[in-house]
Amino acid sequence: MYFTAFEALEPRDLTTLKTVLEELRLDRGIIAPDPGLDELARDLVNLWLAGFRGSCELKAMMKPIDLHLCQ
Repeated sequence: MYFTAFEALEPRDLTTLKTVLEELRLDRGIIAPDPGLDELARDLVNLWLAGFRGSCELKAMMKPIDLHLCQ
């Protein structure tokens, strides 16, 4: 769970989130009706609420962690 701001999403914010979601979907090979896409969208909104507003920031935060780096 992220710290959440109490700000409303503006139309430009929704456009950014939709664009980032589509880019992540294509990068990960997710087909549109996949339930994983809903989870990805929720994570993006949570990151936005936590203060990550730019598309580059959002994409960087959504990159999967390379497990070999954690060993």
